[in-house]
Amino acid sequence: MSTFPVSPTTSLPTPVTNDDGTRTAVVAALPRVLNESAIISLKVPGGLATGGVNGRYWLARCGVQTEAERWSQWQIYLRRPLFGVTVRPGLTAEEGDTWECYLPLTGDPGYDWLLQQPVGQPINLLGPLGQGFTLQPNNRNLLLLTDAVRAPLLFGLSDAMLDRGGRVTLLVHGTVEALSPLTPLLPIPVEVRQATTETAWTEQIAELTPWADQVCVALPSGQLSTVAGLIRQHRFRVDATFAQALVEADLLCGVGACLACVVPVRDAGYTRACVHGPVMGLTEIKA
Repeated sequence: MSTFPVSPTTSLPTPVTNDDGTRTAVVAALPRVLNESAIISLKVPGGLATGGVNGRYWLARCGVQTEAERWSQWQIYLRRPLFGVTVRPGLTAEEGDTWECYLPLTGDPGYDWLLQQPVGQPINLLGPLGQGFTLQPNNRNLLLLTDAVRAPLLFGLSDAMLDRGGRVTLLVHGTVEALSPLTPLLPIPVEVRQATTETAWTEQIAELTPWADQVCVALPSGQLSTVAGLIRQHRFRVDATFAQALVEADLLCGVGACLACVVPVRDAGYTRACVHGPVMGLTEIKA
């Protein structure tokens, strides 16, 4: 199983589920900075990973630290999505589980605030929310397609497939320099391939698609239709269970009420990515 370095932590506050349904998580380790992204380690109440991890997300309240501040301070007023990467179960129910979560380094003030929080700092969360990646029970060959920025979003899937005796190939679109910080975070059995040009990217997808029982994708939305077309060229049938993709959308409320997350889908107009996604069948997404 892939692991992320964590700082020694003792006597951390206990993560809890609050009366209002939110969770009080606790920063368990200093963030690890990667390629235009970072991994933050949070202790959360136990037993919340049963619905899956990769592709599901938390909504973090940023800029406040106490319940009183949550009602009065709104300088960073929108919650920020934190996508699950991996989970380490706690030794006891009271200890909670440790979620490694992905956040992009975009200069966003909310994410910048999260990166500055010390170990032991409480963070108010909603979630986990959304529909994540689902590995089909009989599949054994998993192909992961991504770039160096979004690659951690798929890392937990490799653990799940290897645990069932399967094989995993990770194809990353990016440079050697961008890939190097990521490989130490992957289990040794994962085959890591790299495509530094569009030609190499296309050729390797063509080679690997017939081998795969399932494909999981984390790429910019503008590239999803191209990847779907490449996969269709080498599969007789591509359905929602064979190829799944994480759709990038504005995840603000988490319940589909604000409609900020709507994305176009084939044959259905639009759907709300925060509840019907953000992971969807690759061929269902309309570019």
